[in-house]
Amino acid sequence: APDEEKAEIWDGLVGTDNDSFAYVGHTDTQVIEGSTDAQRWQETVEALAIVGVKDDKLRNLMRSICMVLQLGNLTFDVCPENEESSIITSDEELAKLASLMGVETDDVKKALLQRTVEARNEKFTVPLDVVKARDSTNAFAKEIYSQTFDWLVSTINDATCAEKNYDRTLTPKEISHIGLLDIFGFESFVVNRFEQLCINYANEKLQQKFTLDIFRSVQEEYEYEGIEVGEIEYPDNTAVLELIEGRMGLINVLNEEC
Repeated sequence: APDEEKAEIWDGLVGTDNDSFAYVGHTDTQVIEGSTDAQRWQETVEALAIVGVKDDKLRNLMRSICMVLQLGNLTFDVCPENEESSIITSDEELAKLASLMGVETDDVKKALLQRTVEARNEKFTVPLDVVKARDSTNAFAKEIYSQTFDWLVSTINDATCAEKNYDRTLTPKEISHIGLLDIFGFESFVVNRFEQLCINYANEKLQQKFTLDIFRSVQEEYEYEGIEVGEIEYPDNTAVLELIEGRMGLINVLNEEC
């Protein structure tokens, strides 16, 4: 985006590019499918305006994304006074983040450098070492991004919801609708993180429901009605789901370890 548009969102964006944010980083790709980032930015702003995301809503949406990016720029080191705790060494980046969030820098430090433990009727704080502080910051960034994404999806749904945008006298059955189900399938990358496990787990559960609804239920119905039907072979992913959600599956193991 042009600097004047960046300044309207957050003055800390002025003069920045991909290299300015650790979560994004450098890229040599300038054009994707015939469009530059500048062109895609304009297309995105225009598309968001169609569903009502403009002015203050657009500004708040982009500022939320800026918070995510700015969290990635924080750096940590071991506290000189306590090796089991940490400090934020990027004072300038911290100040920018605090200003963007509208809170004091000390409040940001407390949120990222320590955790609160509750035992019985007592609460006490425990300092985080460098690794845990970095993990905590990354988790916070992911949560902001997740909440922002959910809000955007909800806003788009409201803008395109027939019941909220058409004649109130029409019944739901009289209003046309489109339903989409996209099952991409099990994916395996060079590095597979927890998010990918959750995606694959959801896909496998959907595949199992599809199998039960289409194959097993139809076969059982034919048998009940006395209709002769040959054996239908279909892929059974029960073993995969057992590996993930079984008694000794990955989810239980992760719960035990975490």
